[in-house]
Amino acid sequence: MTDYIKQVTVTGDVSTMGLMSAELDSWIDEVAKEIWEQKPEIGVVHVQGLLSSPEARDLSDHIANGIASNSQIRGHFQAIRGFFDVKNTGLGSLYFFKNADDVRFYDRFSNSGYRSVERGEQIAIGPSECDGFISSTFEQTFNFSTAFYGNDGNRDISNQRTGFLLTRFRIYGKEITFVNLSLHSVPFEDVNEIVEQPQVTRAAGQRQKEIDMLMNELDSEGLKDDAIIVAGAFNSQLHETAMLGDLASTQRASTFARTRDDGRLEAIEQRDRHGRSTVTVEEHRFDLHSIHDWFFKLGRGQMVKKYNGELAQVVFGGKLHEESVFFQPSRHYGMNPKTGKEEFLRHLCPSWADRVLYNSVMSDLFRHDSFCASGLYYGIVGEKRNIGEHKPVSLHATICLK
Repeated sequence: MTDYIKQVTVTGDVSTMGLMSAELDSWIDEVAKEIWEQKPEIGVVHVQGLLSSPEARDLSDHIANGIASNSQIRGHFQAIRGFFDVKNTGLGSLYFFKNADDVRFYDRFSNSGYRSVERGEQIAIGPSECDGFISSTFEQTFNFSTAFYGNDGNRDISNQRTGFLLTRFRIYGKEITFVNLSLHSVPFEDVNEIVEQPQVTRAAGQRQKEIDMLMNELDSEGLKDDAIIVAGAFNSQLHETAMLGDLASTQRASTFARTRDDGRLEAIEQRDRHGRSTVTVEEHRFDLHSIHDWFFKLGRGQMVKKYNGELAQVVFGGKLHEESVFFQPSRHYGMNPKTGKEEFLRHLCPSWADRVLYNSVMSDLFRHDSFCASGLYYGIVGEKRNIGEHKPVSLHATICLK
């Protein structure tokens, strides 16, 4: 009997990708490589942001077939099962199994419950639902409107695609549920909140409500005893108010504000004692000027890790767990046309928006003994390659079946 199996879960947001872009093909190559190099028994790919493309179906087909047709993937896995929802959530999930005979999937719409996973590829693209997959949107509960921020109405908040895509398997006798998640994606952009200094921004509060909805849904589906992995676009942001306050203090900078005609704050700027701009924050700009790229990459993001606390109420509340984040932020990257090198963009604050979390049951399987725990790895994919604005995040872990 097999005592241990290895799994690799990769999650990535493609909302800024063009269908025919070179970055997309590089993204596909890097994601496929992340899986086949590890030779796991289980490979998982979660994709978000499909509905940001006017060619969502073609984009999904390109991603699914690009990964599934990889020669190394085909040579290692007997069965590939997937569903790309381009009707409601804009989420796509692919699952790869080395031994099809040891895996069954749960279909709540069938009388028999668990069904065998057939060898070969079974990838559905386009339908509103698929056997064995449960999809749901959070918009059905939250009524988004442009009044959410009280701004001029330029942000299309009503077009938010938030929700989850869930599937459940019985793998080597263990019940394992995978959740592909996309939370509220409008980031901390309201400059006025920097002055108001809330502990939880309005956007972060919205994401917290959605996580609570997900956890309640998992309970209502009777999955609390399953081992669960939640991998997706949590879209969590750094606490920028605290970070900017610390920067002003350490750099001995003076802070200046620019207001609109209606008295609302339009921009904040920090200048050092020589009058040089060190920070500029506007509605669509977050710029630390000369130290911007260096600051967020230093020590693989460890300089700003202390501001990465948005998910604390989830992780420290015991709802879900996460490995220590010892990698630089997963967003927002771009090529500098002057240097030809990849760096952090300056229209939004970099953040660890893409995450892989898991529940206590899965944690026990990961840490059943020292052999399991030694196999844990958590990091970004394609760190040294231009694969778009959002870099995927992966979790490698050994699951104990004893």
